[in-house]
Amino acid sequence: MAKLVNEGENRILNILLGATAVDSNLYLGLYTNETEPAETDALAQITEPSENGYARKTLARGSWDISADLASFAQQTFAATGAWGNVYGYFIATSSDGTGKLMFVEQFTNGPYNVQNNGDEIKVTPSVRAA
Repeated sequence: MAKLVNEGENRILNILLGATAVDSNLYLGLYTNETEPAETDALAQITEPSENGYARKTLARGSWDISADLASFAQQTFAATGAWGNVYGYFIATSSDGTGKLMFVEQFTNGPYNVQNNGDEIKVTPSVRAA
């Protein structure tokens, strides 16, 4: 289950209680940082694969399955066309590039996944619990 980080908390408060517009989409990415990003980390501190077919996935607003305090998105597949090295977890951000806000992070409990070959895949089912 992905955890909410400070940038995400601030973004949510500004959307709900301030004048910040709601993001039309969120974006799912993979990180290669060896340790799970801290609650105080920002998007700029995330290291992600940068080549060989890697691109963030769009998580369209309104496409989440929400039940009580759990929100889940359909499984997403990242397919490599070459080496990415060790991938330790995933994150959810407000942009498809490095300009947005980091919302959620989760380290893989059974990782890292060592992506070395064309055709290697990582499948992620993003989920967030409000607790």
